[in-house]
Amino acid sequence: MTDQPILVIAYDRLGPIHAGPAIRTLALAGELADVAPVEVLFEGEPPQVSDDRISFVRRESISPSPHFFSRYRLALAPPLVALTLPEILETDLPLVVDLFDPIVWENLELYRHKPPAERDFQHERHLAALIAALLRGDYFLVAGNRQQDLVLGALMALNRTNPSTWLAEQGPEQLVALVPFGLPAEPPPSADDLPIPDILPSDGPLVVWGGGMWDWLRPEIVVRAWPEVLASYPTARLAFPGTEHPNPHVPDMASVRRVRKLAEDLGIHETVVYGRWLPRDEYLGLLARADLGVSAHAPGLEARYAVRTRILDSVWMGVPMVVSGGDEYSDLIAQRELGLVVEAPDPSAFAKAMVHVLRNGRGAYAAAFSRARAELTWRRLARPLTLWASAPRSTHGPGAEFFRQTLGRLSPRERPSDLRSLLARLVARLRRT
Repeated sequence: MTDQPILVIAYDRLGPIHAGPAIRTLALAGELADVAPVEVLFEGEPPQVSDDRISFVRRESISPSPHFFSRYRLALAPPLVALTLPEILETDLPLVVDLFDPIVWENLELYRHKPPAERDFQHERHLAALIAALLRGDYFLVAGNRQQDLVLGALMALNRTNPSTWLAEQGPEQLVALVPFGLPAEPPPSADDLPIPDILPSDGPLVVWGGGMWDWLRPEIVVRAWPEVLASYPTARLAFPGTEHPNPHVPDMASVRRVRKLAEDLGIHETVVYGRWLPRDEYLGLLARADLGVSAHAPGLEARYAVRTRILDSVWMGVPMVVSGGDEYSDLIAQRELGLVVEAPDPSAFAKAMVHVLRNGRGAYAAAFSRARAELTWRRLARPLTLWASAPRSTHGPGAEFFRQTLGRLSPRERPSDLRSLLARLVARLRRT
């Protein structure tokens, strides 16, 4: 192990209550700590981490100058680092960019009901930041095979895969590493070792929506399927434990209001329970007592390339699932027989699948979950990252120059003065690359 530390820039706010991206930040920091001491640059509250190889640095406590970055061996950063820490684009620090989240396509849903000027502004600034990261990064992480092909195509269009950077006979992982979400190496805790969440129903089968109720998902499919499930299991309860994101900068989701109204209209509201966002121990406590996990979406760009991060909690806790098809983890669930996949956004088909899994019971899937837990550990899946971090290689291009030319300034923290010309400048810059 070298004494020169690794900088990990947190993907999301940290704290006692956090979402999947923050879980990924902490897990990858733990794996990188085998290579060198790790400093996590974060906003929010420092989490309780027992690994003394990892320390935490508040974002507001630093001055991001070249001197600040010069002390690090490399940095692991989120794709929109140009929005949060643009100064890093000006350095030669080896930079790993984690691209597991198709955020530009999420925003097509998140902002589609906003006024056109706001919608276009958000799309353009996030796209420009993403391209800056693709130009400046030296190594990229993705969470699935589809994502890997997508990023390789983007890098080809940006001339990042060229004779100077591409090593013969090395394969795609020399530049774009497949690092899916992983699981802890230790066995999952039992229900007796976990707190009982306040939203836990007193009796009947429990079905849990895994993770947040994002606008790019379709929890309404599950709610429309619920009356048919109740016909077979009248005492069943459907839980949505993540109605509000723990990061206050994430806007409220319209899907929460739609789900509440739909449940009222269908007359099933008394069988549906909600939580704002459970602390992790309480969420795991809910899963430990659950009979089924669910997640649903409609076909689309985001769905094709997304990874539903909280589904991995269900895998760890051994909760069989019914999910929509078309994304990376639905393939995993089908291949490993961890539940059922419903290919069409059809509530009736979803209901039949839910009833089928409930009738089978958790025990019918126990052996499949045991195999999955053994194979999907963070230690095993993060191996490409730790190998690269042991001998980082510079491959980056002009990320900061791109940002200056497309936005007319180094930092996009303020609204560009000429939004309409942004994409025209972006295209012109790409043509010169």
